Amino acid sequence: MKAVLFSFTRQASLLSLTVQQSFLEEGISCTNYTIKKYAAVPNLLPLPAPLKEVVAEHFQKDTVLIFISACGIAVRSIAPFLKDKTKDPCVLVIDEKGQFVISLLSGHLGGGNLQAEKAASAIGATPVISTATDLNNRFSVDIFAKNNHLAISDRKIAKHISANILDGLPIGMDGILPDGNIPEGLTGTRNSVPPIGFSVSPFYQNKPFKETLFLIPKQIVLGIGCKKNTDIQALREFVNEILEEHSIFPEAIAAIASIDLKKEEPALLALSKELSVPFATYDARTLQKVKGQFTSSEFVRKTTGVDNVCERAALCYSHADSLYLRKTARNGMTIAISLLSFACHF
Repeated sequence: MKAVLFSFTRQASLLSLTVQQSFLEEGISCTNYTIKKYAAVPNLLPLPAPLKEVVAEHFQKDTVLIFISACGIAVRSIAPFLKDKTKDPCVLVIDEKGQFVISLLSGHLGGGNLQAEKAASAIGATPVISTATDLNNRFSVDIFAKNNHLAISDRKIAKHISANILDGLPIGMDGILPDGNIPEGLTGTRNSVPPIGFSVSPFYQNKPFKETLFLIPKQIVLGIGCKKNTDIQALREFVNEILEEHSIFPEAIAAIASIDLKKEEPALLALSKELSVPFATYDARTLQKVKGQFTSSEFVRKTTGVDNVCERAALCYSHADSLYLRKTARNGMTIAISLLSFACHF
């Protein structure tokens, strides 16, 4: 995470130094912009371009934008770049007297509410939080998903869950049940089944509620073997068909694993980049030491030095006791799946 500060008056620029220091003390890099005539003070930088251009450069996820100014300046500056709550950074507004810190944008997923509270504490201000679940001290599915690194399957259903919680209606839970005290309004499927709820699962086949929101953990390890210069489109289609056949969310993929002979294989590197997941490789000796029952191939042993690549690589990465899916082969490509252990918490 990084922070970017904007100030436009002398008093605001001086206040920005205190805010900047609070971020730096947390190990967060912080760039502090002001107008040219106030930039002679150490740690204050003159705006290098018109404000909207500088905002455009920094308007990205994992960034905190802080305007020590009127709300209108902040709103007009960020308006052209707004996309949606899953992509927008958090934006804070602080008045130049340092009385209030407003969480203006992306209070939940972008961490704006938390950052507003931290900034307010640093300067002795009052944080201004407007998200309803926070104001009413109710469970927030957005925050729960963010804190546990879960992808949200359907934003519309997530909104319905928040609305039901605020209306005092029960919300069901299923799948990998979280540790900790159950928040008010949530109930497991062992009790009466509400019409709406969430399931923490990498699989979408089972829908325990009439309206089910899936919160998707990254648990799926794809062990892949393939012949040299495999076509990326063929591999992509093979992976997608395996996922669909087993009702697995693509967002649940945590890693790709193979033998080190394939560490420069273009199709595997491309797939790893497309999925934004690590690509791990192991030498034949390491793979051969993996314990378990595997689909052996004498041809693979002669070619690679180990009797099976995809199954052993999947287990080598996940350290699971067994495979979720044994080797499936097609046109010189093989895929096996193992599951990473996962726990979530309220």
